[in-house]
Amino acid sequence: MATVFSYRTLGCVAALLLSATATLAQDKPTAAPAPAAPAAAGAATDAGADNPWNKLCGEDGRTKKQVCFTVRELRTDSGQFLASAGVREVDGETRKILLVQTPVAMLIQPGIRVQVDQNTQVPGKYTICMPNACFAEIPITDDFTASMKKGKDLIITTQNQQAKALNFPISLSGFTTSYEGPAIDTAALQRQRDQLASEVQRKAKEAQQKLLDAQSAASGNATKP
Repeated sequence: MATVFSYRTLGCVAALLLSATATLAQDKPTAAPAPAAPAAAGAATDAGADNPWNKLCGEDGRTKKQVCFTVRELRTDSGQFLASAGVREVDGETRKILLVQTPVAMLIQPGIRVQVDQNTQVPGKYTICMPNACFAEIPITDDFTASMKKGKDLIITTQNQQAKALNFPISLSGFTTSYEGPAIDTAALQRQRDQLASEVQRKAKEAQQKLLDAQSAASGNATKP
């Protein structure tokens, strides 16, 4: 069961559009539960400037404090959402939280682990699972965020139903600039999401057309004497 803090975090994130945990739940990644092997996440890509770290800030309606989230998503080549990770900070508080989103159908009891490159893994527990994703909150230190600024990848490790480890590497390229810089304008974020949605739709149409062409070719070959 999620803690009170967990529910408050998720509610705040949803209300302020502070991470993909709320906004991308609408994407309904139907294939997300099925990265079937440890290497499956290797098929996911962080498309550089097309999939950057975003910093969003807003006021917590309950505490009246400013909350900022610096978050990035991991998607497949076709644009399907797989995972996300974001650093959550509250103005005036020293505590930092790494909020992680993973596909559903993962083993809950083992929890998850995160690490920067080959550094020591930091364990975490799932707080709640929704129909589209599972969420985990991991308290992190200043040393961890410092390693994120210097690192290449943030690696999320979880286990599927066969107890096989799945790695979701999220590029840390651009993290420092976003983390230390100003918050992104929500209108700019919406434009970014609109562009991504358009690209996903284009790739889906291309894949569908290739399938139709292949079926047509196979049918033509079958009718030849």
